[in-house]
Amino acid sequence: MQSGKRNMERIAEVVPESDEQRYQHFLLVSAWNERAVLDQVAREANRPSGGTAESALILDESGILKSGTKSVGVGRQYIGQLGKVDNCQTGVYAMHSLGERTALVDEWLYLLASWTADPDRYAVLGEQVPKSKTELALEMVLH
Repeated sequence: MQSGKRNMERIAEVVPESDEQRYQHFLLVSAWNERAVLDQVAREANRPSGGTAESALILDESGILKSGTKSVGVGRQYIGQLGKVDNCQTGVYAMHSLGERTALVDEWLYLLASWTADPDRYAVLGEQVPKSKTELALEMVLH
């Protein structure tokens, strides 16, 4: 895969018999339920190892550096990769782990107060209720 931007075209370059336009259509136009997909991945990841001493649920946050202001949730906040406050989005993630193998089983975008307190910005969020990173992580565990 070429360095630089990560997009459907870059994915199609490394996946045999793939087409970036089909990926784009699937993500933007097709009716699919992200929550149902993540739940299915979680069930399949847990099936061979759930409840064993070798399995674990890992919770973590991660930031994505951003240069603009229009991406949902973007703002000045701490980003661990840089070790400082900068303009970024932050997500809270849950991974099922078995030894060295992991599978993403849940994820939520953390929303800054600058997004939830602004009526125009908050309108694009739909039904999502403002929550702390700890509350998001707890919901993932309970789910």
